[in-house]
Amino acid sequence: IKHLLEDSPSLNHNIDTVVAKEFITAKRMFEKETGISAKALPDTCLYTFEQLMDYDFWSE
Repeated sequence: IKHLLEDSPSLNHNIDTVVAKEFITAKRMFEKETGISAKALPDTCLYTFEQLMDYDFWSE
């Protein structure tokens, strides 16, 4: 993803909107796959796009 964004900087324009929409999709998938209500999850993604893409952030 990082390389795609570097090659096409115009994609960065809506990145926060994309993260928000994909989080909603991920919540639906979580609910379908686990049977646990998506209401158990936060309403919005707790991480910024930069955090999601930062390997060091996740290795802590």
